[in-house]
Amino acid sequence: MPKSVAVQRKSLSAQVADTLRELIISNTYAQGHQLRQDEVAKRLGVSHIPVRAAFQQLESEGLITNVPYKGAVVTRLSVAEIEEYFDIRAALEVDLLKRAIRGIDAEVVARARRIVDKMDAAPPLRWGEYNWKLHEELYAPAKRPITLEFVRKIHDNLDRYVRIQLSLAEDNRRRAHKEHIQLIDLCESREQGKAARLLFGHINRVRDDLLEHLRQNPSK
Repeated sequence: MPKSVAVQRKSLSAQVADTLRELIISNTYAQGHQLRQDEVAKRLGVSHIPVRAAFQQLESEGLITNVPYKGAVVTRLSVAEIEEYFDIRAALEVDLLKRAIRGIDAEVVARARRIVDKMDAAPPLRWGEYNWKLHEELYAPAKRPITLEFVRKIHDNLDRYVRIQLSLAEDNRRRAHKEHIQLIDLCESREQGKAARLLFGHINRVRDDLLEHLRQNPSK
């Protein structure tokens, strides 16, 4: 008989990191917000030890910054940093999709379509979660886990800003929904070139809308 392997549950610090990550992504803790270990520990009902470890984890992901004489704060990205993150996204995600497309089978397509159906009616707080699940589903067949994890961290850093872009106009959400369906269709038919061009344009349109808004509203 094969040797049994014990499944490790998530550590308390990992659970705290997950909770804090969502509080940051949802803008409950807005950019620039000072994070005090005492307050976070009290809010989550845990000791300082897992909170300290969670802060370190989120700092490595870029969501928290340690500021001299102030401590941990929610990272505030500049317009230039947001633009660079989107440029990195476009390069890495197009490469992942090209590598993945031959391995995207009927089961992947079916799961992707179910995710898009959920996204269509999802509230803003859940839309980003489904958006990542969709992209992850399409990129996973590339079998590039290191790149995929790096892209996930970028998505987490940008999600709070993408939600701003979606809130600017209902047309943005409808356009994103339409492009997601088109992307799945092209992946299903294995049209690599068209799928890559659509994805590149999809990411850059979100970037351009958001950057224009942020430049016109620098305090946002």
